Amino acid sequence: MPEVIGEYVDRLVNIEMLEENYPRRDRTRLLYEAARAKQGAPLTYLAAKGLIDNAGQGDYVVFLAGTGPSPWLEQGGNDGPTGVASMARAVSFGLGASPVYVGLERQLGPVIAAGTAAGISVMDREAVEVYRRRNTALAVPFPMGESEGKQEAVRILDDLRPKAVIAIENHGPNPVGVRHNAAGMGIDNDALPHDYCIVEEARKRGIFTVGIGDGGDEIGYGLINKEANEIYEQAFGMSCQCGCGGGQACAVEADVLISSAVAAWGAYGVSACMAYMLRDPYVLQDPDTERRMGEAMSSAGAVAAFFAATVPWIDGTSPAVQQSIVTILHEIVANALRGHQQSKWVAPGELIKGRP
Repeated sequence: MPEVIGEYVDRLVNIEMLEENYPRRDRTRLLYEAARAKQGAPLTYLAAKGLIDNAGQGDYVVFLAGTGPSPWLEQGGNDGPTGVASMARAVSFGLGASPVYVGLERQLGPVIAAGTAAGISVMDREAVEVYRRRNTALAVPFPMGESEGKQEAVRILDDLRPKAVIAIENHGPNPVGVRHNAAGMGIDNDALPHDYCIVEEARKRGIFTVGIGDGGDEIGYGLINKEANEIYEQAFGMSCQCGCGGGQACAVEADVLISSAVAAWGAYGVSACMAYMLRDPYVLQDPDTERRMGEAMSSAGAVAAFFAATVPWIDGTSPAVQQSIVTILHEIVANALRGHQQSKWVAPGELIKGRP
């Protein structure tokens, strides 16, 4: 049954709503199909199962938080923070694990704000470890620079010993070390932190990793690097627009790659699968919480790249759409669990009452 739920969750979070001339228009389906063929099971299910199998009470789960190059997205884009917040809530409320937000200090604000709206407070390490404060997270600034990134990745993993590392909408380099945006343009390496080093180091150590993206240029797409570049060639007659020769697709692999229409939706899908597998719909944020997450993220400075404005639209889709996606995910979970929890029918939403 979990795989059946994952199947329909995958379908929902891959409904494309992009503008007609947007660079990755009609690429969503192809990237998903390639990722699914490579991994052989519903993607959101695989990530949820991996987190449940690897992380538990008191464990740390690292989230690469904040995305977008300066000066265009100085405090980060807004397809990422709410996805991090959703999954931080899921691993905290569902597994008892402690999220760790890792990113540029100036881009942590929107992530922390969205997480707080989702029910996760950022506190110092003593509060998390010594006093065992429930539903709390750490925030760890990450430096710029490649050598600094490699050193910090080792330090973080040595210090926290996390059970999982999750990257949501984080640009990763292609085989020749160049990162790209969704339009296939190269990104200056000095404009982004080398946070992908955390994923690479985690994989060397056997730590469970998840990459979530929507365009092929994000961490995790290394699993289908060849297929993704072929999709770009077929759709646009080119694999990138910067002339680097390495293609647009990221070469950094993850244990599970989730390709979705909007990266944040892929994260919501994992939270929904966890809610079903843990028999607790409260693990997934409700629509009103989703609204507050988006508003908090935008108020903290996250930019909607489509509009270059601090509004809670994600990849051209309105706040109403974000809440609708969450509403449908809750319906999928609640209806699937209804037979597990009582014999009589109850109205949608009833199963999520009574928490925390």
